Amino acid sequence: MSLLAAENLSFSYNSAAKIKKMAVKDISFSVESGEIIGVIGHTGSGKSTLMQLLNGLLKPESGAVYFEGQNIWDNPKEISKFRFQIGLVFQYPEYQLFEETVYKDIAFAPQNMKLSQEEIDNRVNSALNSVGLNYEFAEKSPFDLSGGEKRRVAIAGILAMHPKVLILDEPTAGLDPKGRATVLNMIRDYKENTGAAIIIVSHSMEDVAALCEKLLVLSNGRAVMFDKTENVFSQYETLINNGLDLPSVAKIFEELHKLGYLKDKMAYTVDDAKKIIVDSIKGGALNA
Repeated sequence: MSLLAAENLSFSYNSAAKIKKMAVKDISFSVESGEIIGVIGHTGSGKSTLMQLLNGLLKPESGAVYFEGQNIWDNPKEISKFRFQIGLVFQYPEYQLFEETVYKDIAFAPQNMKLSQEEIDNRVNSALNSVGLNYEFAEKSPFDLSGGEKRRVAIAGILAMHPKVLILDEPTAGLDPKGRATVLNMIRDYKENTGAAIIIVSHSMEDVAALCEKLLVLSNGRAVMFDKTENVFSQYETLINNGLDLPSVAKIFEELHKLGYLKDKMAYTVDDAKKIIVDSIKGGALNA
């Protein structure tokens, strides 16, 4: 039994219209505990809609979302309990900060979960640590923080729910390289420390190559591919035909192949490329 599964999921924003434009069409895939899944696709491919369906913010027109084997819409009155377990971090979540202190913002969801004050305090402290902020930030106004700090506080508010599935919609959008690296490391650490499943929506092929074990490729609301990351990136023509591209490192290796170098090697991340090139130089194999 999968931790989270979509089964023949479909949704449109104009369901009453005679001619419906489907945002999500008959999508099926599953996620296991401890997996990091990337969701990629051109603008308007249905990525954000799919994430809101998985989290229960939208109800599917057909098909179902299952969490630990249970249809999350079996009892609509209990949908909030699934939203606590399937945490969704929207794109630019810092724009959704609203409380007067960082503590209150992070504590908002745990309070709605009817937890004790002691448990709320523990979760706020733990969430701050998870995003690399010390407890001194708790009494600051979120509006006095830098953009990267606001992003981390907003993510901490979701982590405080202790979700078994963490969904992040463009988590590094608009961040400088240092902020981007901080968020990516935080995602890795959360998965390692909790065993949670992670789903990341991203336009950055570099981010998904560095983080994700599998990729779900969407195009015009449909699932085009769902496979291991290296298998998806090996289908270069399919990616191009669906408005996507390879990571920059992979494109460099494609050019090296054309020149006759490293024909049996491929890298999708800088770290992998460095290892391949260093090993090839040491072994005398970097020859045309």
